[in-house]
Amino acid sequence: MDAATRDIVIVGGGISGLTTAHRLKRTGADVCLLEANQTVGGCTRTERRDGFLLEKGPFNIMVRDPDFEALLVDLADEVSVVSASKSARIRFIYQRGALHAVPTNPIALATTKLLSPSARLRLVRGMVVSKRATDAEETIEQVASRRFGVEVTDTMISAVIAGIFSGDISKLSLAACFPPAATIDANYRSLLGFGLRKALGGKKTKRRWRGLVSLDGGLGALTSAMGDRLGDDLLTGHPAVAIRRVDGGFEVDTRNEHGEIDTIQSRRLVLGSPAPQTGELLLPLLPDAADLLNSIDSTSLVVLNLGFRRADVGHSIAGFGFLVPRVEPQFPLMGVLWADSIFPHHAPPDHRLIRVFIGGARDPEAIELSDDDLQTRALGALKGLLGLHGEPILVDVCRYRSAIPQYHCGHREKIERLHATVSGIPGLHLVGNYLEGVSVNDCVRLGTRVAEEIMKENVPALAVPAERRLVTSGVVG
Repeated sequence: MDAATRDIVIVGGGISGLTTAHRLKRTGADVCLLEANQTVGGCTRTERRDGFLLEKGPFNIMVRDPDFEALLVDLADEVSVVSASKSARIRFIYQRGALHAVPTNPIALATTKLLSPSARLRLVRGMVVSKRATDAEETIEQVASRRFGVEVTDTMISAVIAGIFSGDISKLSLAACFPPAATIDANYRSLLGFGLRKALGGKKTKRRWRGLVSLDGGLGALTSAMGDRLGDDLLTGHPAVAIRRVDGGFEVDTRNEHGEIDTIQSRRLVLGSPAPQTGELLLPLLPDAADLLNSIDSTSLVVLNLGFRRADVGHSIAGFGFLVPRVEPQFPLMGVLWADSIFPHHAPPDHRLIRVFIGGARDPEAIELSDDDLQTRALGALKGLLGLHGEPILVDVCRYRSAIPQYHCGHREKIERLHATVSGIPGLHLVGNYLEGVSVNDCVRLGTRVAEEIMKENVPALAVPAERRLVTSGVVG
């Protein structure tokens, strides 16, 4: 078969690749998105089952980036934003067999049993005045210990970071994981003073949505809507198996639904696949880039959705849920969200939906456990804690192997070298959660920026007949 031609080919239909394709399509660009799975979204998928709304990956989003807000506005006809309940502001940390509310005001801090009296004083002192960062890159553990002391770091900071990166705070870089926080740490001795100056003197950014939000159809509705907008320019079930340089552009080999290899030529190529797969594709073309990609550590995660009859849950489970600090190594879970307390439409009337997280850097072998073993582990940990009286009426297990990149110290320099290497090939771009942030906001922002860069760049036309176009899988017009 003769090679089909497109101006831009994007490999990978996760949130990063989808955003890039969506933005380019809106400008009228000739873009084709190849996705290995039968559905787009990567980890961002949602399923309706027996009246429950099951989030397979990300559960909620804080709308904090203008590009993400603009995306929601653009898709307003297809998706409906739902704000979290007020009870979602209440969060807990597991400690010594009990759940303790995270203190959010001075009175709560003074009375909490989560921290010892000395640790509470150390936290307050750290907020008022503490040492700034030096020039050396520090881990989150080093920064938090310097600012707030060891007990706060072990109990609160380790739990919060586990809920975001599923990682080890003794290895994760503050500057790589949270660049704004690193800037504040480097420039201000008083975090309280910084907060007051920002509140009193800074310009307030207008936001259409504040706080935690989801969508009426779950976050999978967002990726589905972007996929639908692409129409025939989206080819699902088409994994990219090889890429090559040709005069003026690229050739991409993709396996179609019949197991046959189709070849698409393009002037520009965006790789939005996970780091390991991107490394495999780039190995023949840019071995140094492949080595850098393969050196990025990642963690695996298991997500269980457990549906119960309301009468079988003794605990009120009013709030966001709870996280587990690293000083509780005997507790077999990483965190638990009370889904219908945050978004009531996630469970049918008189039912509760509990999301359980297992694995991460603390328990890397959990990904290998059977569904039955994972369910047994979750129920064993939660039965007494949440007063579970009966078996769940719904169990959904999702495994994400090597899904969350770990921004360890040295990550920023590694990504700088990666960009420098890739920039040697005109028209080649990378997007993904291993580059500039793991959140949906971060991926949308990066995909938007790369789309804008592509439309501005000057790349020579392909030396092939322009009338050769891929319309649908296996059809060349």
